[in-house]
Amino acid sequence: MNDERLEGEVRTALQKDDPGPVRDELRRRIAAVPDAMPTRRNLVRSPHVSGWMASLRAVAAVVVVGAIIVAALGLRGSNLGPASSASPSATPTGPAPSGSAATPTPSATPVTAPSATSPITGDWHGLRWSAPSAFPGAQAIDDIVTWNGGYIAAAQVQRDNPNQQPGFWSSSDATTWTRLNIDTTAFPDSQINGLVHTASGLLAWGWAGEPVCSGSGEGGTTCEPRPVMLWTSPDGVSWTQVADISTFKGATIEGVTAGSQGLVAVGDTGWNKTAIWVSATGAAWQRLTLPAAGFKDAHFSSVSATSWGYVAGGAVGGQAPVCCVSLPSTGVAAAWWSTDGQTWTRASVQRTGGVGSDLGAIAVGAQGMVAVGSASGGKSGSTAWTSTDGRTWKPIALAPDIAYFGAPAVSPGVPTLPAYTIEGDGARLIAVGQDAAFQLAIWTSLDGLDWQQLPFSGATAAIPSTIDDYMVPGGLIAVGAAGGSQTGTSWLITALP
Repeated sequence: MNDERLEGEVRTALQKDDPGPVRDELRRRIAAVPDAMPTRRNLVRSPHVSGWMASLRAVAAVVVVGAIIVAALGLRGSNLGPASSASPSATPTGPAPSGSAATPTPSATPVTAPSATSPITGDWHGLRWSAPSAFPGAQAIDDIVTWNGGYIAAAQVQRDNPNQQPGFWSSSDATTWTRLNIDTTAFPDSQINGLVHTASGLLAWGWAGEPVCSGSGEGGTTCEPRPVMLWTSPDGVSWTQVADISTFKGATIEGVTAGSQGLVAVGDTGWNKTAIWVSATGAAWQRLTLPAAGFKDAHFSSVSATSWGYVAGGAVGGQAPVCCVSLPSTGVAAAWWSTDGQTWTRASVQRTGGVGSDLGAIAVGAQGMVAVGSASGGKSGSTAWTSTDGRTWKPIALAPDIAYFGAPAVSPGVPTLPAYTIEGDGARLIAVGQDAAFQLAIWTSLDGLDWQQLPFSGATAAIPSTIDDYMVPGGLIAVGAAGGSQTGTSWLITALP
């Protein structure tokens, strides 16, 4: 189960002013994540800027009093865009994925979004921030993608009742957002977890209803997965609920991605019941039959598209999570790769002899990939790996200021990651963290080994210390809190050549 789902289910309870039973994997996640790591989105993300996230942090603090500080390691299988150039010769070759995002049109604001004919594809030497803007009526931003020359955002709508209601906002320049008028009957008490480009439009995926939990005491609490929900749209305005979701009965989706061979979703239908689903357009899905030899005791955390296929991260082995009982994970980090989404092969992950590991989400760049997962042996912290082809993963150290107990020693010449938050769009990798002064910092890399911190310019006076970031052609969209905002503020961050 990913932390996105955990977060959503705790949020549902909080909106009813009753935290209720905490989700199965909370205690298992506690031992794996250091307090320096903020929550949310693909590897890690900043805390949500809405009021319910403030409540969530308060509840989390109570849960872990006398133990380890909770910080959810965000392993979201967000839509990592397909790679735009080929990997080294050892990498399988294939056509470039078709699910890449549309390029935005120029903005009329002082900070200009890159055009479809002149995206910034070379080296980035700086980041220019726009003035902040708001999402009117939004409670928490779930995802932002480029679409049809502009941008589409999915978010929870501010409501006076506890039922969940997603909404969509559009923008031509990522600086002014307008809520779209959609048919809400397609989203009954639902939560959107992510948006994905398809051959015919957009796919939204998430779940409906509230968790049904049972049990208490030393035996822990178990919760049934909420029903998976899928929606398709040709334009971001008209949405249709996917009618036949029988293949997802009792399932949990950990990630969805789009590549040259279509859509791939990974998850499970219960502990030790790993599942992969495939679809051409998102309207009809098929569950694959996975060979026991390559997937025995496997558990997925994420899936990402590459220029030649797909990669999935997760773990093998371990014990089923039990809510509210502090048990260290006993799994071993693992990864899988596929050129067509149909046939999958177990990858080689070095330093997997220890326990308590998970490869986590995988960020894809033009010349390499990076995964940040939980540390070995139940230690508080994270472990990171890099790969040039998705078939072999090697450990990489974390920078000294974010090192965890038991991390590899950092010495001259040893590559390091500058932050926990790593995201990729297939062309480049972005690391988002804080500098020595605890101010927001962003680094860029093509291979995950050589990182360059980017200086900021523009409207920098009000930028927050932590953000949720969404990679778009020629830059980023940042979402955070500014000026006491509780509903989310966004900035367009334009890359400077």
